[in-house]
Amino acid sequence: MAIIKCPECGHEISDKAPFCPSCGVAIAGKVVECPKCGKVYFSELSECPQCHYKRPVADKTPIVENDNAVNTQETEKTTEAEIVKPKEVNEPKKVYNEQPVGANNPEEASDESLKTPRNSSRNNKIIIGAVVAIVAVVIGIGCYFYYSIQSDKELQAYNYAMASNDPQVLQSYLDQYSDAPEAHLDSIQSHLDLIKKTQQDWTNVMISNSKSALEDYIAQHPDSPYKAIAIHKIDSIDWQTAQQQNTVEALELYIEQHSDGEHVEDANQMINSLNSKTIQPEERLMVNSIYGGFLKSLGDKDEEALTSFVNPLLTNFLGKTNATRSDVVTFMHKIYKSDVKSMAWKSLGDYTINKKNVGANQYEYSVAFSAIQTIVGQDDNATEVRYKITSTLNNEGRISDFNMIRLAE
Repeated sequence: MAIIKCPECGHEISDKAPFCPSCGVAIAGKVVECPKCGKVYFSELSECPQCHYKRPVADKTPIVENDNAVNTQETEKTTEAEIVKPKEVNEPKKVYNEQPVGANNPEEASDESLKTPRNSSRNNKIIIGAVVAIVAVVIGIGCYFYYSIQSDKELQAYNYAMASNDPQVLQSYLDQYSDAPEAHLDSIQSHLDLIKKTQQDWTNVMISNSKSALEDYIAQHPDSPYKAIAIHKIDSIDWQTAQQQNTVEALELYIEQHSDGEHVEDANQMINSLNSKTIQPEERLMVNSIYGGFLKSLGDKDEEALTSFVNPLLTNFLGKTNATRSDVVTFMHKIYKSDVKSMAWKSLGDYTINKKNVGANQYEYSVAFSAIQTIVGQDDNATEVRYKITSTLNNEGRISDFNMIRLAE
């Protein structure tokens, strides 16, 4: 068995292979080898396609034959007249007998002996080529995996840098992966430039310490890592302003602007404290209305109106503890003596009011003021008496304590 090249595709195969595994052409019994140049070609050709050596007409014996073919060929002989010498080869004439290829043909045996070194050299070339091919494949695979790993590392570093706001991380990527894809390098550089500008703008804002500058910074850099700090500083500036003004209106404005602010609880406490100390105009109006109505109903002897202004149970009424509304009505009738024709009570409006917080937005008022009692006798003579009244209004707006002292003339 020898290794030959397929005449059709050049693929190296065994000369005993029935077909070429590469192109499928028939091989065994269908090819011959030129005795001059060693070229393997199809036996149906009359001459070598490489050196144009013409085989004897009857010599169509294939390289691979069975025993029956050899026995048949031994019965056939060729004459010297049938021998054709190749045109291209200038050699002495030789006489070829029409004999089958094999041990019975001396010339063929000689040719086979000559082909052995050539086949050995061809085999060596095949082995060397195969080794070179394997080495190239191994190197190629190694290079592929190396560059694949390097590419994966670069991509991971790129994604990490793009998600970072640290200039050192971005600069490190640019230094380490200078041969990265241009799109990656441009994106990282743009990101780095934006962060540097953001930091410079933040430095300028910190120097100014201005609320408007902080608000502009947040508007221009909504994703800045300093956004939370800027919001905190704005909150602090507005809280400081509310504290300095120390009014209910200023504190309520702070809460409105910073519903989730850091000082909302403090603001509410200050509002409660101020409200407990500061009498608002509407509160003063309420006090005047209640005591004015009480005194008027006292002068009119209107029991229903009078009792509507007092609590069902008073802690103190003109020195009597736990007084009831009936005690108040009794007092009204007591001051109307037989010689009294009419009576009128009037507040002088000099109210001194103190507030006390007794619950959520609920207050108790301690009130002190002056009042004049005008008495008209049966003789139509009028007499005025001045009193100093101290009283308490509960969180429901009813009198819960009432005392008065007659002032000297």
